[in-house]
Amino acid sequence: MKIVLTGMKHCGKSTVGRLLAKRWSCPFADTDAMLEELFEQNYGEKLDCRGIFRQYGEEFFRNLEAEVIERLRNGRPMKSRVIALGGGLPMNSAVSALLPELGHIVYLKVAPEVIFKRIEANGLPPYLDAARPFDSFMEFYREREKVYENIAELTVAPENMPPEETAAAAAQTIESEIRK
Repeated sequence: MKIVLTGMKHCGKSTVGRLLAKRWSCPFADTDAMLEELFEQNYGEKLDCRGIFRQYGEEFFRNLEAEVIERLRNGRPMKSRVIALGGGLPMNSAVSALLPELGHIVYLKVAPEVIFKRIEANGLPPYLDAARPFDSFMEFYREREKVYENIAELTVAPENMPPEETAAAAAQTIESEIRK
């Protein structure tokens, strides 16, 4: 089974993705980690996604994401795998149109209040208005939620469970809905 997890930053895609891959004994890929590796290979500098985005801008970052998706599309064929997408990757319509080729797209939907607390704990990103952080986050959330819902074949909405329980619930939903 090929699964592509999408959703907001800090919704648990990478953590749940690793657990699903372990459960199904298949490879796991995280597009953010792949992007950071690609950047280091191409430019000889080690930066995280936030640093790449800040230093080089959104267009540069989105082009790297597109290259990561191309590598996944053109890589060794696999019967099963789990991919966790960067939160903004589906916002690029040219790239999001290619995602179904990678597998069944599953939206990991987490309550905005939960995600906001996680984002806040790591420091507010520059795309949020510091004068009204939660309100600007909610605008951002609603915009992205529409895209995630449009591209997803299936939505899994865990109720603030620990990652292991979220992965088990996601696996059960995916196995029952996608294997029909």
